[in-house]
Amino acid sequence: MYRRFMEQAEAISARVYRVSDPAGAGVQLAAIIKQVGAGKMVAARSELVDKCLDVIDAGGIEICTGDLRMHCEDAGLGLSEVDLAIAETGTLVQDSTSINQRLVSTLPPVHVALVRTERLVEYFGDAMDVLNSRRTNLPGYISFISGPSRTADIERVLTIGVHGPEQLHIIFVDEAGDESGD
Repeated sequence: MYRRFMEQAEAISARVYRVSDPAGAGVQLAAIIKQVGAGKMVAARSELVDKCLDVIDAGGIEICTGDLRMHCEDAGLGLSEVDLAIAETGTLVQDSTSINQRLVSTLPPVHVALVRTERLVEYFGDAMDVLNSRRTNLPGYISFISGPSRTADIERVLTIGVHGPEQLHIIFVDEAGDESGD
């Protein structure tokens, strides 16, 4: 399924990586930061994001995890964890009920999404089944992210990054761990 996701996501201009653990995600994130030349990063906190940030050598980049409304406007990179990945379409699914999730994944020109490899599903219907299984706790706002932002005018001229990030980097983390120690 990972290979299918990667093919689908890269076909719509996303960049996909796979690492073995949060330390590897930190190394990959540092490489992306260097590549895009970001001077400031905003991050929506989660357990996986925190583990990644604990090991990152950011090379002097300013990292903001609080008061994100004030920091997103001039940040070069946003970091968030997503809930699911759909192999069929190369799409990410994110519980975006938190304003911080929406801010970091839409305002900076580069979005880096962390996803636990175990949360990769094959089809859109499988993702809906997972979300419906949480019916008592269904998110108030769900984002489906397929590649960087793209739009076209009436003459069908495609433009990237007008209504969101110009770049989407997706890092799959095989052994993300959780609070139970798995």
